[in-house]
Amino acid sequence: MILQPLATDSPAIVYLDFKSPYAYLAIEPTRALERKLGVQFDWRPFVLDIPSYLGSARLDEAGKVVEQSRSTEQWAGVKYAYYDCRRYATLYQQTIRGTVKIWDTNLAATAMLWTKNYDYDTQQKFIDLVFQPFWKRELDVENSTAIEQLLDQVGADGAAFGEWARDEGTAINAQLQSSAFSDGIFGVPSYVVGSDVYFGRENLPRVHWQIAGQNGPTPDIGNPLPVELLALPQPPSQVTIGIDDSLDSLLALPQLFKLLSNYSGSLSWVMIEASKTSAPTSYAEGSRSALHMQWREKNRQLNLDRYDSTGSASQDYATAIEQLLQQNQISAKKEGPEQVIRPATVGIVVLLDDELLIGRQHLPLIAARLNTAP
Repeated sequence: MILQPLATDSPAIVYLDFKSPYAYLAIEPTRALERKLGVQFDWRPFVLDIPSYLGSARLDEAGKVVEQSRSTEQWAGVKYAYYDCRRYATLYQQTIRGTVKIWDTNLAATAMLWTKNYDYDTQQKFIDLVFQPFWKRELDVENSTAIEQLLDQVGADGAAFGEWARDEGTAINAQLQSSAFSDGIFGVPSYVVGSDVYFGRENLPRVHWQIAGQNGPTPDIGNPLPVELLALPQPPSQVTIGIDDSLDSLLALPQLFKLLSNYSGSLSWVMIEASKTSAPTSYAEGSRSALHMQWREKNRQLNLDRYDSTGSASQDYATAIEQLLQQNQISAKKEGPEQVIRPATVGIVVLLDDELLIGRQHLPLIAARLNTAP
């Protein structure tokens, strides 16, 4: 069997990697968008080279680090990422257990390509059969026998896949990985709509808006939530808002003012310094690490242009934030970053009692936690 050509008439391409918890969390919201639009996206694998930008580590079965090459900042980012992903996994009744090593998912990616020889449903069933047990630590995605058995379960001829993978499939997957990275795909989930690349499921509102004809105002970012949320706790007794001088804080504030207008608990506003990161690591020119950082910076600049509706073309967000606080008669305490602990990142910081949320993409969940309409 020869791999069928990749789809070219789909309204969007979706890239994912089985070892990414963020990709796992994007599956159901992306399918929900397909159903709402009455379309099927072109789903493709993208294999992350995590050590090239986030260092590496290996744990033993007890969760103890036995090998690692990460900085303190990188560890902080990894720990917050799992904290964040488990929060949303709970909402979707999913299980995400931290992995004990950085897995090579090229075999599973090649198998995902193989399912394109069949139909959309076959591919989606395979995606589920890999993601669900993998994040429960019940599947070895580097084991060819295990992957072939999953293909058999969805009717995709595992034995034939094994032969194809050895003959040409592995090379086809490698070519796809190279071309995707050259086209600006550096992380997952990523969505390609026309010539636009969106990194992160928080961009699904804009992906929807763009595919649907760009009618109405441009939506802001926001992590999607299940249609029916599990029972949520009572509203927090204390809310702390940490504000830095970023566009994220500027865009989040008007929405937070509205969400908190009827909040009756303890509310504190704190000015926090922009996260101070160490000098960037020097990467060899043209290396994967250097190119990854270039794509990531380009994505950051694109998002500033896409979502900055404030007219702060000079990016003097600090002045705009100060004016906005004054207009709303809010006096924020001047405190250092140690008062609001976070990984090295920028954006609004919200503490709902002890629950930490960084970035305005969490505003839909914050609204739900406050029992307030978004």
